[in-house]
Amino acid sequence: MSDSNRTVCHCLHCKIRGLMGPLMIITVGVLFLIGEYTRFSFLELWPVLLIVAGVVLTAQSLASKEGHLGS
Repeated sequence: MSDSNRTVCHCLHCKIRGLMGPLMIITVGVLFLIGEYTRFSFLELWPVLLIVAGVVLTAQSLASKEGHLGS
């Protein structure tokens, strides 16, 4: 299947799902920056990753699937 034949779902549920990876990468970067410039280390701050993942998953589960192409 080529990329030109691929359909992309534009429902809110799928849009939020697509944010998980980028938000996790940004969060890791921010945590490392905080670790460099404050007294806190990454090892003290890593639970923030779980909080961000939980917020995204909660938002995804509450989002509308109206117009979803899957099923």
